Amino acid sequence: MSTPILIALPQPARLQGLPVARYSGAVPASRPGRLLQDMRHTTPTLGVIADRVMFRASATSPEAPYQGGRVWLLRAADGFKSWEGYSDAQGYYRAEGLELGVAYIAVGIDLWGNHKTVGAGPVVAREAVP
Repeated sequence: MSTPILIALPQPARLQGLPVARYSGAVPASRPGRLLQDMRHTTPTLGVIADRVMFRASATSPEAPYQGGRVWLLRAADGFKSWEGYSDAQGYYRAEGLELGVAYIAVGIDLWGNHKTVGAGPVVAREAVP
C-alpha cells in the first residue's frame, strides 16, 4: 500500500486577511458536461463507471435487473466510499467524478432488506467516451 500524500487545499483569502486572489490549480473542463478536477486527489477525477445491478431470487433462478438498488463504490485500496447512487428501472447506474485508473468495489444494497448486500468487482474508472 502506498503512503498517503497530503495536498494543501486553497484557503479563502478573506480568512487570511489577504487581498482576494484566485486559486490557479483548478483544471478547466475540456468540454461541456465534464466534471472539474477534484483537487483533494492526486489522480485526475474525470473517471466514469457505468455498470448494472443484477439479483437472483434463488440459487437456481436466472439473474434479473435490480431496480432502485443503492450502489456504493468503495476504493479498493482503502475502502473509501467514493460514490453513492441508485440503479434505474433496468438496473443500470453511472458514477462520474471518480479517480481515473483506480479500482473500485461496487456494493449493491437492497433498501427493503429482501436481498443480501453484495459486493462485486473490482471495476476500474475510465475516461468517458463522448
